[in-house]
Amino acid sequence: MSNFFKTTLVAAAIAGMSSVANAGDTSVKEQIHSLQGLIGVTAAQTSEPISYETKAAYAVGDKVTFTFTTGLLPTAQTFPPQLNVAAISGRAGMALGLLDSTATSVTYRVTSVNQHGTETGKTTLGSTIALGTVSMAAAAVAAGTTTVTVASITSSGDALDSGSSAGKSRTGVLTQVKSQYGVVKVATAAGFDGVVDVAASRKALTTTNDMVTFTVSSPATTGWLNLATTNKTSMTLSADLAGFDLTKGVGSVATGSTSTVTYDDTKKEVSIAYGTSVEITTDTITIAPPVNANAVVLSAQDFTLAGQYAYSSAAATAGVASLGTAAAGEWTLNGAVVNVPYMPYSPSISQILYVTNAGSLTADISVTAFDDAGTSYDLGVIAQANKKSVTKIARQVKDGLNAAGFTSGKVSLTITVNAQDKEITVYSAYNVGSDRGMVNNSQYKK
Repeated sequence: MSNFFKTTLVAAAIAGMSSVANAGDTSVKEQIHSLQGLIGVTAAQTSEPISYETKAAYAVGDKVTFTFTTGLLPTAQTFPPQLNVAAISGRAGMALGLLDSTATSVTYRVTSVNQHGTETGKTTLGSTIALGTVSMAAAAVAAGTTTVTVASITSSGDALDSGSSAGKSRTGVLTQVKSQYGVVKVATAAGFDGVVDVAASRKALTTTNDMVTFTVSSPATTGWLNLATTNKTSMTLSADLAGFDLTKGVGSVATGSTSTVTYDDTKKEVSIAYGTSVEITTDTITIAPPVNANAVVLSAQDFTLAGQYAYSSAAATAGVASLGTAAAGEWTLNGAVVNVPYMPYSPSISQILYVTNAGSLTADISVTAFDDAGTSYDLGVIAQANKKSVTKIARQVKDGLNAAGFTSGKVSLTITVNAQDKEITVYSAYNVGSDRGMVNNSQYKK
């Protein structure tokens, strides 16, 4: 058997092992369309030019198929009857005739291979087959990423062009759809951080006012298609501003940009409407509590900020894009904080905890604790210390600890009362049988 015959058999065996028709390098510039801008758009879109670089020598009868995402091609889509690849020095050219097209693909067949000038024996390896642009149904573009994949086979149905270049693929992305709007963000250091002053009967902050700075992190949209037009920005601040009357200047909520600000005490919301055709991407919101005769009791609270853009799509369809919600800081109290360093719990021990409020305002009592294993417990607000009264809290603390999973052992308690420190006294002790153990809390260090 000649060496030529052996080589031929090996080549045929290798060809027979491949059953999938892979492609060389598919090239197309990816388009990004605005999710909001495509709403209501029905006109067919046009792709960027599609081309395919061969990684094999083609012969007459070989076939190349371009397959598109289902639903992408409009029913009226037509393809060129022939694709021509020019012969150049060192590489053969070829002509491909339209063989067939379906709702998702088009197939061309090589009808001739020609040499450049007087050259002989050159192949088509490295040629670029240019399909050109295709029409794309707007609904398919709006539905998500669309692609084109190129495959090729020989005239006898064997796989052709089995490899692609490093970092490239036989599949090219035609379009992606993305939101042109981002989300509202508040940096921790930029949020509200006011302290409600109990020395002022909780009717003022320790500073004159408090502010938050927000940003909207929208992507850069240069080069995007079907962009929407932003018509208006609206922000909603969740806040308890009971007693504020913005229409009469009793307290104020102001922004750095021109806006209309209203407050709904039923909803506990501040609504901010910026002017028409304004896309606000950053601003500050400043709260100034009422003063003097108009002063009101302020609430310790967490703030949240939500936003939205009203827009018109490329088809002039109106829409609203949510910008999400962000934590916007908090107001805290500078009330009395008393630490009880040691309190034992067991079936044979009872606890004694009293809070005396000598002030003129009823105040919330909250408790946190940690045990000798280092486990922390946040019991939240467990009771109220009525004005000019003594409140027993031992049962509420024990019930809270039990609910959190602590039933016996030793804990350290931190008791916070949102009243002036000078008006609050905490008594702490425990009973074991007929014996009482006095616990010196942090007030005894003063």
